[in-house]
Amino acid sequence: MNNLNQPITSTGRTLALSAFKQTLSLSLLTFSVMQANLALAAVTPATGNAVEARVSSILDNMNQSEKINFTRVDDGHMIPSLLKWGIKGTVAYDSSMGVHVNNATFGAQYPSQSALAATWSINRAKEFGLAIAYETRISGGQQMLSPGVNLYRTPYNGRSAEYVSGEDPFLGAVLAPAIVNGIQAQGIQASGKHYLANEQEANRQAVDIKVDERTLRELYLPGFESMVKNANVASIMCGFNKVNGDYACENHHLITEVLKGEWGYQGMVISDFNAIHDAFKGAWAGTDIDMPSGLQFTEAKLLPYLWSGQLTQNVIDDKVKRNLRAIVSYDLQENLNTAKTLEHPEYGMRAALNTARESIVLLRNENTAAGKPLLPLARSAKIAVIGNWAHDVPASPFGTANSPPNSYVTELSGLQQLASSSSDVTYLSEMSLNPASSVWYQPATGDNGISNAGVKAEYFSNTTFSGDPVLTRVEPGLNLNWTTGSNVTNAGSTAVSGFSPSPGAFSARFTTTIKPTVSGAQVFKVRADGPYKLWVNDELVLQSDGVPYSGDVVNALTTSGKTAALSAGKTYSVKLEYQRIQGNFIPVLGSLTGVQMSWASLRPPKDLSKYDAVVVATGNTSENEGEGSDHGFDLPDQQAELISFVAKANPNTIVVMHGGGVANMQPWANKVGATLQAWFPGQQGGQALAEILYGKVNPSGKLPVTIDKKIEDNPSYASYPDPAAYRGNNPLTEMTYSEGLYMGYRGYDKKHAKPLYPF
Repeated sequence: MNNLNQPITSTGRTLALSAFKQTLSLSLLTFSVMQANLALAAVTPATGNAVEARVSSILDNMNQSEKINFTRVDDGHMIPSLLKWGIKGTVAYDSSMGVHVNNATFGAQYPSQSALAATWSINRAKEFGLAIAYETRISGGQQMLSPGVNLYRTPYNGRSAEYVSGEDPFLGAVLAPAIVNGIQAQGIQASGKHYLANEQEANRQAVDIKVDERTLRELYLPGFESMVKNANVASIMCGFNKVNGDYACENHHLITEVLKGEWGYQGMVISDFNAIHDAFKGAWAGTDIDMPSGLQFTEAKLLPYLWSGQLTQNVIDDKVKRNLRAIVSYDLQENLNTAKTLEHPEYGMRAALNTARESIVLLRNENTAAGKPLLPLARSAKIAVIGNWAHDVPASPFGTANSPPNSYVTELSGLQQLASSSSDVTYLSEMSLNPASSVWYQPATGDNGISNAGVKAEYFSNTTFSGDPVLTRVEPGLNLNWTTGSNVTNAGSTAVSGFSPSPGAFSARFTTTIKPTVSGAQVFKVRADGPYKLWVNDELVLQSDGVPYSGDVVNALTTSGKTAALSAGKTYSVKLEYQRIQGNFIPVLGSLTGVQMSWASLRPPKDLSKYDAVVVATGNTSENEGEGSDHGFDLPDQQAELISFVAKANPNTIVVMHGGGVANMQPWANKVGATLQAWFPGQQGGQALAEILYGKVNPSGKLPVTIDKKIEDNPSYASYPDPAAYRGNNPLTEMTYSEGLYMGYRGYDKKHAKPLYPF
């Protein structure tokens, strides 16, 4: 076991309540000495009579207009400004995997919260909270929009990466307050989210979650209750969804009766982005800040309810008190953080590495032909590495959790750096779907029928491919990005010039040729911000209407790659037609405005039996997992088929799974030599994985979720068989938690069923 910490252990399937209370008490009373220097210059939140006296003094001197406008923001702040009393307004940053400032990461890219859950470690939770709050403070922020404690009810959930509870409420109830205390020890306000029952992203802004009171109390509320009672979390964010008929931010029972009444919560309740739909309902329910557009808590909408007596003055005053309390207790009148240079990036780097080391779960480790377990590998081993996950920049999900790293160790480079000088660690790019490395040729006359590399591009100033193209040229490949104005590939780069890819007034036709080096299944993939069709030898292989899902701010998900059976040595024509339409596409948060095309072989292009081991890095990235949409259970882009082909060629195959949650492993689970669950491992994940594969660090991660043999076995499947039903023009708007208390491993225990890998 890694000697840097001692993870939480449990003799049962869930933490015993007595052990939970004892462990949590220790966590909340102490912080490690090695991290004490992180708290320098921080402000410890104040409480007591002096705070309340200052709050009352300001409140007593505010007029009605000032009070109402102190419950809404529309200028980028989180708590509104009140310049008359020197309150300038606060700044909050999204921060589940890194501090997200101006579409960039300030500081480290951390492993996902689901990875942190897999450590089962209070030490790692505290360390993460301290480190990311330090970065938030130095970046000029005062608040963090994390941690998230929603439960892992379904493997479809697009935001599983952002939640620290796994499928067990007590795991989240231990780890979340430890994170919060680390954050708030830095003088940064934490925000627990998403209150409540926000376990799916599909149609999240309209779906009504039907769940009985006992299930709410025993499963979905404990994580939030623990943050309130054991960490005095500064704010709670109510979610987009409805709960039993009322929007979460308009739910009087959950906010006023339970959160503020039963639990005695004194902090703020803030809305998710424009999640209040009705001014009266939101105000009466107990939401304290309408953000970020302040559309409902306006004088024009609230004053009539005050005049009529439907809302009392106490309702408004209570909101103002809570918001003022957040300012005064954190001394944000006199000590508002300003952006500085990050002098100690090593704090975040260390926290990211420690969590990555302790979160990777060893699921399978079979004996080789020599009679010894495949892992650990000898540092002199000859290794083939396959998959974009091993080669590319460490990924994070789409959406507000997207955190591109400033520095990083890829999984390929981690292996290469730890390997001995006599070893051979080789990356097989031919089996990786990457628009930068895909090889294309132009047809030509001659003996070989192929001449220069590239893709013929015809660019049109309309969406119908009409008339003469405004520009025709040969591109080195197809990795066009309209935001950066570039087309960067391994074969060369070009600039977006000579044509204008304007939404609603642009289309392009691309023609090229490929020549496979191995017979069998080849996979093709297109990613684009508009409709497209792809033909191989005049046969339609891929198409998409390119229309974004309605009611949210995400792109239409990429259609999973499709395969075609081709023969080695033969040439095949490829044609792609793409139209850029007007649509709700964004160029940030892991998304794309542009068009990409790639292909790869699913069969090994060379003899893999000569390698001591083959590492296949696979799973979800921001292309197919993230905020605003739910994804499927199967691995994307025929990766399961690829794994099966590789394992057949070399049984010493090591599969490294990635993503916020887990995926379908059953098709190949018993064919490979070793399997590890690595989540989104963060910027140091490549180092951590290499240390584990070579035996330098013992894998100590523990599954915080159940891995199903098949999706139909999941207890939530009866009510949520397919995310597609909650998308499109006529999506379903109701979700019943029909499994009740028997969610996750509880459902398996009830049925005496065996999953592929248990919680």
